[in-house]
Amino acid sequence: MFFAQAQLDAVPAGQVKWFFAILFALIIVVGVIVGIIATFRKPGAVTINDNPTPEFRKAPKRYNHDLAEQRFGEHSRRLDGHDAEIEQIWQTMRAEDAAIRRENGAKFDAILLSLGEIKGELKKR
Repeated sequence: MFFAQAQLDAVPAGQVKWFFAILFALIIVVGVIVGIIATFRKPGAVTINDNPTPEFRKAPKRYNHDLAEQRFGEHSRRLDGHDAEIEQIWQTMRAEDAAIRRENGAKFDAILLSLGEIKGELKKR
């Protein structure tokens, strides 16, 4: 409670200055002491405790050339089949497109002929 009631203006400036100077000096001295202790401390000898002794086994073969070739052949065969199906679908679409265009052309020709006849009949009247 005593510190809560004290005001900083009541403390003389010289005392505040010396307090912080001494605090700063103590921090520096502690840092130097810790640095000296850390410099002279020697780490303990490194020992490896191998109980039980590790076992070394040959790792299984990760790459199987024959299996990779077999998979490549299978993928290649499947892709060739898909390419053939896609080409067949395109050919069907092109043939259907040509047939639709012929049908529409014939219908439009019939419509134009009918419009011409209607126009001729209208001119007569």
